[in-house]
This record gives sequence, structure tokens and C-alpha cells, in this order.
Amino acid sequence: MPFDTGDTGASETMLAWKFLERGRVAPFGGHVWPAPGTGAPGPWIQPPGGEVFACRLSDLPWWVNAELWEVELEGPIRMLPTQIAGRRGRLVRRVNGWDDVALRAYGVACAERARDLAVSLFLREGRTADADALRQTRSPLELHRVAQELATDATTPGTATAGYVGASAYRAAEGAGAAAARHAADAAMAADGTPGVLEREIEWQSRWIVERAGLGVATVAAV
Repeated sequence: MPFDTGDTGASETMLAWKFLERGRVAPFGGHVWPAPGTGAPGPWIQPPGGEVFACRLSDLPWWVNAELWEVELEGPIRMLPTQIAGRRGRLVRRVNGWDDVALRAYGVACAERARDLAVSLFLREGRTADADALRQTRSPLELHRVAQELATDATTPGTATAGYVGASAYRAAEGAGAAAARHAADAAMAADGTPGVLEREIEWQSRWIVERAGLGVATVAAV
């Protein structure tokens, strides 16, 4: 659900999504969010002089981390380019469909998408053997090795893209899904210089997360 950037002036609460590190740790603040109770949200958090930030579905790829939670924000709600903010917030429930396995699979999926972009680009450049070498890889580490061998210089878009593919595949092999996705986005931009390429890649990544985590179609809804 798209929103304009700015202060909505809304005073009601709003449901959104928030990535946290393992153990409900805030990635930037370092504090531990209170857990929800049985059938009830957790206590409200109100940072001193600050705001609580969360995500619409379209924002999720910017903030990927180990745990994904549904959160409730209290207004006024501000709509920002890659997140939303409220005066205070509380955890509602953990999204069980997002775990270490999903995070790793996300990285692999992004690396494989980047590989496919490089394959198409090599074919357009007439580099059939290089395209076949990438296409025949069967694991992130193998993809990393082959892509790095092809990234010997940056004389063509295909070669430059292969370098980002190798980086994405290496981070995917480590289980670092967020880093793999960032390198995959770099690969997309190297492969396609048309306007909006990054936005299209983020949209694809968002759809992948939504489907894997079972978030459905609701993004941010008033409660």
C-alpha cells in the first residue's frame, strides 16, 4: 500500500513490521524489546526524544535481519521513503515464517536472480560460454567461484555484473541474506541502467519476503 512521505497527522495506532536481531535486540539502539504476553502485545516503548521506526511491506528489503515482528505504532505516524515512524511502539507477534532458514534462502534467491541477470547480459554480449558457466553452477560457493573468475575487468556490463554476482553468492553462502540482497541489487543496477531499476529490484525482494514469511496482502493497517 503506497503512502506519501511526510507526517500524516494521524493520532490512531497503526500495525507495521519490524526486523530485529536475535533475542528481540534493536539493530541500532541495542535495547531489547519486551516480549508480547500470552494473547496480548508487549509493553510500549518510547525512545527518549526519538521515535520508533518500522516497515511497510515495500520497506522490508531495506532492513532485513534475523527476526521479523508485527508491531503496533502509536501516532502521529510519519511516512518516510523506506520506513515509517511513530511516537512509540510495541511488539504484537513474531512472524514464525521468518527464521534462519528463510534468511539464508532469501540470500540464495537474490544471488540466483543476480546470476540470471548476468547470464542474460552475457548472452546479449555474445559470451555464450561465460553464460553457460554461470548457468550451470549448483551452489552459492560454486557461483561465487565462477563469477569471480569472470569478473576479471570491467570492460563490459556483463563483467561488472559478474563481480556483484560473486559477492552476492559469497554472502549467500555465509547465510548473510541482507548482504547478499544488497549485492544482488548492485548487480541489477550494473546490468540495467534504465531509471527505476533499483526500485524494481527492491519490489521483487519485498514480494519474496512477503511470500516466504506468509505476510499476506495487508501492509500497514489502522487498528
